[in-house]
Amino acid sequence: MAKKTFTKLVDDFSGEPIDEGAGRTVRFAFDGAEYEIDLSNENIQEFTDAIERYVRASRRVSGRRASRGGSSSGRRSGGSNETAAIREWAESQGLKVATRGRIPSDIVERYRNR
Repeated sequence: MAKKTFTKLVDDFSGEPIDEGAGRTVRFAFDGAEYEIDLSNENIQEFTDAIERYVRASRRVSGRRASRGGSSSGRRSGGSNETAAIREWAESQGLKVATRGRIPSDIVERYRNR
């Protein structure tokens, strides 16, 4: 006898079932804790509207996480030699980069895609 198991998302905010393609799980972090919530598209928009002004005023400290399972296909930092080269390139392009600390990911990406 075969057995099938179905998973149905339920909007954690409203308690209503979410039809296929009409919502998703949203991940976010606040005060060092990570959260996820299942929301309908309508409540995703409401959530987005509520935090939008805070996101616009904030600094992004990381990109999207790689998918779970499997190896990471992204390029890793080449160490201090690459970091120095990125800083030098960024300065030559008129981009502002601190002399110490993490280089913003968008600048690293631009360097690698040049």
